[in-house]
Amino acid sequence: MSAARIAVPDLISNSYFPAIAAIVLDLFNREGLDVVHELIFPNYKAYRWAICALAAQALAAPSIV
Repeated sequence: MSAARIAVPDLISNSYFPAIAAIVLDLFNREGLDVVHELIFPNYKAYRWAICALAAQALAAPSIV
């Protein structure tokens, strides 16, 4: 099972509601993904967290060149 974290800057925005609802309804789990959401406020910290997480994954990935 793969794991993922979704960082959201607020819990009431229409932009993030579908992802949070899918987690609560266990839709990701049905597809074999263990997903949780994490409130990170203010929003620029959520974006910074996401960019750092992607950069860490890219550095850890084997080179395809």
